[in-house]
Amino acid sequence: MIRYAVELAELTTEIAAVDPKWAGKAQKRKLKLFAQGHYAETAAIWSTVKPVFMKLQLNKCVFCERQFESPLYGTIEFDLEHFRPKSNVLAWPNPQRHSALNYTVAMGDASEQGYFWLAYDPLNYAASCKVCNSIFKSNYFPIAGARGAVESSVADLTTERPYLCYPLGTQAEDPEALITFEATVAVPTQAAGPDRLRGQIIIDFFGLNAREQLHRDRARMITVFGPALLAQQQGQASASDLDLIARIDSPNLPHANCLRAFKRLWTSDATMARQVFEQCRVYMLSELGTPLPQA
Repeated sequence: MIRYAVELAELTTEIAAVDPKWAGKAQKRKLKLFAQGHYAETAAIWSTVKPVFMKLQLNKCVFCERQFESPLYGTIEFDLEHFRPKSNVLAWPNPQRHSALNYTVAMGDASEQGYFWLAYDPLNYAASCKVCNSIFKSNYFPIAGARGAVESSVADLTTERPYLCYPLGTQAEDPEALITFEATVAVPTQAAGPDRLRGQIIIDFFGLNAREQLHRDRARMITVFGPALLAQQQGQASASDLDLIARIDSPNLPHANCLRAFKRLWTSDATMARQVFEQCRVYMLSELGTPLPQA
């Protein structure tokens, strides 16, 4: 998970380019939802702007950083996710679905009405892969405080102290201040305190370490860059090696957070980083159930 520093003006412009009338139609629907006091529609219009969020997120899932096709072909692979659920909010963790989790801190009350007034607020949207959205996020939204009042703006709802992090824009925390990686394993960035708890909750919430395919994809990305970093260390880097190394921080790469952590490890402990690289080379093509690379 990384930040996509999108400004509201840019988002508004991109939406208008897809459908100049979308904002007006969304406002009418929002007023109707206010009058109803809950979310109830037989058809919605937010899928129209899904390509906008795919583009701004560089065709990556906003949560797990898997990368898919561009909007030309890839809209079927994404959901337009409501960061705060538009209808009922369920208590998380669910004792049946999340029996392995044992958090003792408050996670916020369930809510039958949810955040219906944000159903057509683009600042509550993101493009998510179907696994992150449908299986993991569903209608959950854990918070440390009390649920915000009806009609509260997204900015005002920060008083809820959400555990999840909204990666678009610059109003919320930078996800990399909460989550980093050791080899392919997501870990909290902070060693202690509330942000360490947030990082761990996000990791558990989206199953960032439970999904073996994510580990394999991260291992493949590390394997792409490992030889160039090794060649540079040995003083044998070619022009293409150096060009590749220069791209390692690029946000358009899948699993950019993991790659950036690997680069930092190579800078601070090249011996350990090389061991991680060698493990990833083997792991990326291994059978299911193979032990993960270790840093």
